[in-house]
Amino acid sequence: ISVLNALGLDVATFGNHEFDFGAAVLRERMAESRFVWLSANAFERAGDRPFGGAARDRVLPLGGLHVGLFGLTTPETASTSAGGADVDFRDPTATGAAVAADLRRRGAHLVVAVTHQHMRADRALAAAADVDVILGGHEHEPLVAEEGKAVITKAGSDARYLVEVDVWLRPDGALAERSWTFHEVSARLPEDPNVAAVVRDYEARLGRELALEVGRTTVPLEARRGPLRTQESNLGDFVADAMRARLDADVGLVNGGGLRTDRVIPAGTLTRRDVLGLLPFTNVVMKLAVSGARLREALEQGLSRLEREGGGYLQVSGLRLAYDPRLPAGRRVLGVEVGGAPLDPARTYTAAVVDWIARGGDGVTALRDGRVLVDAVSGPQLSDVLLDAITARGTIAPALDGRLRDATR
Repeated sequence: ISVLNALGLDVATFGNHEFDFGAAVLRERMAESRFVWLSANAFERAGDRPFGGAARDRVLPLGGLHVGLFGLTTPETASTSAGGADVDFRDPTATGAAVAADLRRRGAHLVVAVTHQHMRADRALAAAADVDVILGGHEHEPLVAEEGKAVITKAGSDARYLVEVDVWLRPDGALAERSWTFHEVSARLPEDPNVAAVVRDYEARLGRELALEVGRTTVPLEARRGPLRTQESNLGDFVADAMRARLDADVGLVNGGGLRTDRVIPAGTLTRRDVLGLLPFTNVVMKLAVSGARLREALEQGLSRLEREGGGYLQVSGLRLAYDPRLPAGRRVLGVEVGGAPLDPARTYTAAVVDWIARGGDGVTALRDGRVLVDAVSGPQLSDVLLDAITARGTIAPALDGRLRDATR
C-alpha cells in the first residue's frame, strides 16, 4: 500500500490476491490507502454495502466532461483466496450492466470499468454493458481486444507493463477515437524518487534478514507459473517431499498455485528471500487421514482446470500419477500408485497437505472431510518446512523422477 500511495493512484479494484491474508487484513490495508477502492460486486456478507467501505463507482470531472468508473472482481475469488469466502461476490456482468447504465443517467460521457477477471468475462461485460473502456487484470500477459464499442486492455502481471489508453471525445461527449500503447517497465526507466524512498525503507528493515543464505542448489529450480500448474516440477517435487517427510505421511500434496515467484531460480546460493518469495502466503501444513477414493478424487480435481493453468494442479510426493489432459475434466486420471502399489480406494492413507487444500481451495474439495491428525494450529508453516529442509541438506539437487506423467508428452 505504501508503494501504491507513492504512485499517486486515483482508483483501484480488488484482485483475488488482495484477499490472500484474509478479509480483516485487507480492511486494514484499505484504511491505509490514499486512493479510492472501487467495487460494484464485492459486498459485505452482513449488510448491503461494498466490502470494506469501498465505493461502488466514481464520476470524475475532466475538462468539462465526466468520466464514470466502477470496479469488478471475479467471483472465483470466493474459492481461490483465503479471505474470499467472507465476501459476497455478485454476478459481474449483470452488476456491471446496471452500474454502467446508472453512470450514464448521472451524466457520464465516458464509462470505464476497472476489472480483475478473465478475458471471457470482460468480453461478456462489454457485450452486455454500456462501457467504453475496460481496464482489466487477472491474465498474466499483456492483451488487448475490442468487443462491440469497448476496448479491453490487460497490462499483464508483476508491473512489467503499463498500458496507456487515449480516448478522444467530441464536444457533445460522443466517442470519436481511441488508441492504446503498452509501455514496458524495466530498469532502463529512471526510478521514481517517491517509490524508491519507500523501497529503500523496506530494504533497510528487511534486507539483511532476507539476504541470509540458507543453502545452495546445484541445479536450476523450476518455479515458473505455467510448469508448476501443468506438469511435474523439480521444485514442486522437493516441496512436496519436504512436507511428507516433516509430517511422516504416506503422501504429500501442494497446489502449484501456492508456489509463486514465476521464474527459474538459478543454480547457486539460496536465501530467505528466495524461499519467502516462493511461498508468500501463510500456509500451514496439516496431516489428514483420507480414503484412497477421496485421494483419487482430489487428484482428479487438481487436473480439472489443467488447460487454464488452474492453481489446483497438485505437485505430489509418495505417489505416481498418470493422466490424460485430452479427456473430459473428472475423467483424466489413468492410474495412481502410492508407495509403489496401486491406489486402494478402500484403504486409509495419511496425507500432508497445505491448509488451503484441506479447506477445499482451488476447487480441490475432496479432502475437506478427511480426519484431521495435525490441524492448522499445530502444523508448521510451509515456509518453515522448506527452509528447514534446505538448511538440513545444505546443498540440494532435485531431479524429476516421473511421478506426474502426462500421457500426451
